[in-house]
Amino acid sequence: MTKRTIYSFLSVVFSLAIALGLLFFALERDGSNEPRAVKGVLDAREYDFDAEGPLQLNGEWQFVAGKLADTAYFDQHQDIPHYVPVPSEWTRYETDGRPMPPYGSATYRLRVQLPEMNGVMGVKTNNIRMSNAVWINGEKVGQSGIPQENASYQARNTPYVAFFPLEGNELEIIVQAANFHYGTGGGIISSLYLGDEQSILRTLDLQRMYDWVMLVSFLTMGIYFFNFYFFLRKYRELLFFSLACFMFALYTATHGEKLLHAYYPQLPYILFLGLQRLSGVLMGIFLSLFFHFLFPRLSHQKILYAVLLIGGLILVLICSPARFNMGAQVEVLKLNILFPLAVVIHIFYIQVKTVQAGVAGASFLMVASSVTILYIAVGILNVYNQMNPSILPPLIPFIYMLLLSLYMSNRFVSIYKQNEALSERLVQADRFKDEFLAKTSHEFRTPLHGVMTLVQSMLTSPASGSLTPEQTNKLSLVKEISKRLAFLVEDIADLSKLKQGQLKIRPQNVDLHTISHLVTEVFAHVLPGHMTLRNQVSPHIPYVRADENRLRQILNNLIDNAAKHAGAGGEIELSAQEQAGFVVVSVKDAGPGIAPEELEKVFEPYQQGAIPSQRPGGVGLGLAIARQLVELQGGRIWVQSEQGKGAVFSFTIPVAATEKVRPIDISLQETADFRTAPVSFPMSRMVEKGHGKKIIIADDDHTSLRVLMEALEPEGYFLIAVDNGQAVLDLLEQRADVDLIILDIMMPGLSGYEVCRKIRASYSIAELPVLMLTAAILPEDMVAAFQSGANDFLHKPFDLTELKSRMSSLLNLKEAVATASRMEAAFLQAQIRPHFLYNVLNSILSLSYMDIEKTRKLITEFANFLRGSFAFSNTSQFVPLEKELALIQSYITIEEARFPGRFQFELAVEKNLRCYLPPLLLQPLVENAVRHGLANRQEGTVSLTARRDGNGVIFQIRDNGAGMSKAQVESIRQQQPLPGGGVGLLNLCKRIKQHPGFSVAIRSEENMGTSIVITAPYRDRFSEKETAAREEA
Repeated sequence: MTKRTIYSFLSVVFSLAIALGLLFFALERDGSNEPRAVKGVLDAREYDFDAEGPLQLNGEWQFVAGKLADTAYFDQHQDIPHYVPVPSEWTRYETDGRPMPPYGSATYRLRVQLPEMNGVMGVKTNNIRMSNAVWINGEKVGQSGIPQENASYQARNTPYVAFFPLEGNELEIIVQAANFHYGTGGGIISSLYLGDEQSILRTLDLQRMYDWVMLVSFLTMGIYFFNFYFFLRKYRELLFFSLACFMFALYTATHGEKLLHAYYPQLPYILFLGLQRLSGVLMGIFLSLFFHFLFPRLSHQKILYAVLLIGGLILVLICSPARFNMGAQVEVLKLNILFPLAVVIHIFYIQVKTVQAGVAGASFLMVASSVTILYIAVGILNVYNQMNPSILPPLIPFIYMLLLSLYMSNRFVSIYKQNEALSERLVQADRFKDEFLAKTSHEFRTPLHGVMTLVQSMLTSPASGSLTPEQTNKLSLVKEISKRLAFLVEDIADLSKLKQGQLKIRPQNVDLHTISHLVTEVFAHVLPGHMTLRNQVSPHIPYVRADENRLRQILNNLIDNAAKHAGAGGEIELSAQEQAGFVVVSVKDAGPGIAPEELEKVFEPYQQGAIPSQRPGGVGLGLAIARQLVELQGGRIWVQSEQGKGAVFSFTIPVAATEKVRPIDISLQETADFRTAPVSFPMSRMVEKGHGKKIIIADDDHTSLRVLMEALEPEGYFLIAVDNGQAVLDLLEQRADVDLIILDIMMPGLSGYEVCRKIRASYSIAELPVLMLTAAILPEDMVAAFQSGANDFLHKPFDLTELKSRMSSLLNLKEAVATASRMEAAFLQAQIRPHFLYNVLNSILSLSYMDIEKTRKLITEFANFLRGSFAFSNTSQFVPLEKELALIQSYITIEEARFPGRFQFELAVEKNLRCYLPPLLLQPLVENAVRHGLANRQEGTVSLTARRDGNGVIFQIRDNGAGMSKAQVESIRQQQPLPGGGVGLLNLCKRIKQHPGFSVAIRSEENMGTSIVITAPYRDRFSEKETAAREEA
């Protein structure tokens, strides 16, 4: 056995020993030396009421069942031999050899012999079910309810005291009791007390004080821990502990002195009785749930379910109609015993497990539970009238709950200390992070300034005239990127200084109008063309007391933040107004707004807010720095926003005491302080460069687009750059010859995921590869990219060589799949059936005997047909329409020679229609119409029409032959094998749909013919790579 097992075993034994010891002590206390009644007489002549206090009237009382007797009755029946033990339920007694039923009435009589005394005596009742009246020496001195010998009685079982003058040294005490409500039986359940007036009142006050102390204590603990739960919702044990305390309070108020009924006597007693039972059951349920959530991993689910099931059944009984309730109480007596047992077993099981698991304070809880075991054991024995519950100290439940509350308080103190230590570690880690960023930014500053200086010198030196425009653009790009990085370094350095209190503010009188004019002029050259910045600051606005440079930095940060969120066509407004000794400066944008839950976070460092489908630039330092700079200058900053209506950032700055008029210089400096200036395109929305394979690059960061285009242009690609997802989809509608798409995931409007899903609705993975780029590094981003249909995935920042390799791989894949598809089509076409070849040769041979000229013509057409079928150009992607029509004409000439007069062929092509289409697109369909559509007809017609329709061409092949069934047409549409087993037309339709922008529609009825309509994009020239392929051929 391990040490922990031995420790657990000893803890259990120790707890049980404490419970048993307390129980034996209580039993010993119950058997005190007070005099007891014997055969209806209690000899108290030697009892000292002054020293000992009130006397418990326990022992053998004279008993009459089924009758409410009085003194006269007992005088007439002196020989009543029936004596019963008191206190106890009368269901333990036998009348006429049978147990007394639980419902009925009875009379108790006791004669008490007293010492020489005088004055006023008193008697105190506790629990006499369910109504009673007390008579002393033939006079009624008190009652609770109205006892009757039938169910018409009035139930009310509340404790009371009654006083009477003492006359003589012997008392006759008669107690009349009736019960027609309580299913386990009636009678004198708790001891009566007899004593002088003062001692009875002291006893009453003492018992009420106990009840009030426990009631207030339980309510206080319940409110205290419920308040804890209000702030710590995830700790559900706090809720159930507070509810258990409230139930203990209700239990106290409805038991003992029954304070609830004493102070609210108008409360219906049936309702009071229900509350009395309800409190005990809910108390056990909430205690079990409290331990379950306190130690969820150690709780036993089946035992907990047993507690809830038994408790639920008892609750159903309590809430049932009164008649059913009365009739079923005896049958559910076992439930009243099983329920507390189940609660004890569940709690004790958990606490044994806590000791085994080495939980801190587990032994403390185990010892505390021994009190619960004792209390419940005495309660169960009381049900069977084996023990009076009054032998236990009245504060035992309170002591137990107090011990539990102390344990929970200690537990939360321990959690608080752990959190405090963790907070200290986090603060230290945050300090280390700030120090690291400060040192890193300092180390970055020197090389960055070196790069910027070298680039600036190359652009401004006299030798710069030798630079080509391309070199100048690239150097300018390096300069802008370096400047953005330099501003980021400065932000990090400023934030570090602000946190350490090292940033110095040099306040002076500043002309806010001039500052706003300078800032807006700078941003006018920096903001994208679709965005406008309006300066509404009045020239008459008073001077403010501020650090001029830091004020410009605040405005720069706020305007830059607004620019990131204003969106396409957005408008930013800068305004100011005087207000109570301050100037309120506001920056308003018309962006998507800020969610209410994000308003408190926007001024925190590294927080950018949650904006759908948009990725702001920067790292979230601008607003945090702005807030601290405003506060350092005696102002405050706030934000007002509604989602969908933009945001207004406002801050206050003190008005200068005296205004100083000075000249205004609003000339722009080359080193003007602005943040994250985007590198603009030569064109507003789209850029095309190069030749060769067509690649679309989509990224909302124009700098990234420029870098990618400059890097990929030497590879010989035809590059199309766009800055949003919708532009990609628009391009695909206009161009069917795109070879690759490079998508950034986070873009305004449509995200990369959405764009890719829309692409996959029209193009397969092999037809149009998609390479996704993102700065995120979570595995979920990669999974989402592949699920949306991406071919490949690359993290930013990426190695340029890796990007080129992945692009080459995807382009080669697309080319290989396309080549394989074309070769398959050409191979299938080249497989001319032997019997067709034999039949044509036989037709030529037969015709040679009759008409040499026709024979020569037929041989020529047959040669043309064979040449077209076996031509290497069938592997090309597109051929002229004239070539396809020539092949069809050769085929028709051969078939007309073979089957003279069997069919007519009609050709209708729009005049001057010159276009390109995939090879062998129409001829197989014409052949299918001739061979299958007219197979069972003596004479038929096959027609082919071609016409221009906007940006497309429509081809229609019709025949009036056998047609197809609905099942066959539906199988072709679903690309499933035909019911008859044929695959020719099915394969032709699959080939057509493989070409982007092509569609096919089939209409057919049996014995009515078939119509096949092909819609294709209009092409009037070869692409560059097709021209090169033809030249090589």
